[in-house]
Amino acid sequence: RISMHISKLQGVSDEKLLELALQLSSQTGSVENKLLHWEFGPIMTMYFQNDAKNYLFSQESVPFHWDGAFYREPLKLLFYCTESSGTGGETLFANTELIWKSLSKSEQSLCCKINLTFETKKLAHYGGKITVPLVQQHPKSKNIILRIAEKVETSLNPVTLEIHGPKESFDLYQSLVEKLYAKEFLTEHQWEKGDLVICDNYTYVHGRKSLKGNLKRTFKTIQIL
Repeated sequence: RISMHISKLQGVSDEKLLELALQLSSQTGSVENKLLHWEFGPIMTMYFQNDAKNYLFSQESVPFHWDGAFYREPLKLLFYCTESSGTGGETLFANTELIWKSLSKSEQSLCCKINLTFETKKLAHYGGKITVPLVQQHPKSKNIILRIAEKVETSLNPVTLEIHGPKESFDLYQSLVEKLYAKEFLTEHQWEKGDLVICDNYTYVHGRKSLKGNLKRTFKTIQIL
């Protein structure tokens, strides 16, 4: 089971990326059943936009989240970098299986009583309102994972967060957010042209540092079902 894979491949075509993604799918049947499709197809190009309506396409940092929360959750994520000028826009991956294992029995017990509600307007390719249990089971490995994401405080398509649970829930949530950024649970990837990253969308949540001067940072992403 691939939780995280990082390699370098130069000049990979869209056709090759799709071929690789299809091989990683756990589904059978059509391409549409194996790869998440949007109105523009299965490959989404992420790049800086001056007139961005969503923070994902701005220079801003992106708080931790998992993909597909407001639509359909993919099993794996494939990222392929087609342009980058170095520092800025590093992607952060936090391993929630390890974070869960680091908690005390009492903390784990409290986590099981917490639900999180996220809401955002649909201005790009996703939006809506969802309520999810913080503690969930990986659909394949059956390991315990944490569906923890941060609220997004921005003028560009903000995401609100409500925490439901015992009175201690907010403090525990804050401590979990701190753990997302702790070095023992975090992988920070600085993008170079040709980088290929595949990660498990259940084991990991991910975010992004601000682009700073790396406005050329561009990658293609495929969400694998």
